[in-house]
Amino acid sequence: MARSASTYASVIDGFKVETNKKYSPVGGTKCNIFAQDVMAAMSASLPGGLANQMADALLNKKAPGWSSVTFQDAQKRANLGYPTIGIKKADGHGHVVVVRPKGSSITILKEVQIAQAGTKNYNSNTINYSWVAADLPGVKFYTHD
Repeated sequence: MARSASTYASVIDGFKVETNKKYSPVGGTKCNIFAQDVMAAMSASLPGGLANQMADALLNKKAPGWSSVTFQDAQKRANLGYPTIGIKKADGHGHVVVVRPKGSSITILKEVQIAQAGTKNYNSNTINYSWVAADLPGVKFYTHD
């Protein structure tokens, strides 16, 4: 698939995460399902399972095509249309977000632009709405070619 910011943004927008009942937090959050759906549509399959299982597979390089990047590179890659995620393993349940194009570079972690399904679903917001400030440094970023 040809990579571009507009294509990537259109794919993310097409899932209508804020209103799509598939991603409703009723009965448990659906961050993994949303991220897997977006990445599959971008021809960049994520490992199956919940966020913690995904995090383990990515960390152990068991997800072909995915590579670890800094938060700055994550935003740069998303801005170029490359499928990119942020993920943090946690006791109980971890969390995964889709890094979406922002149109500009960033200098601080809390500026990373994301879409997520979670206790609150966001089509476009900054990552500081996904985790508390103390947890942000533990988020790992991955991008797919």
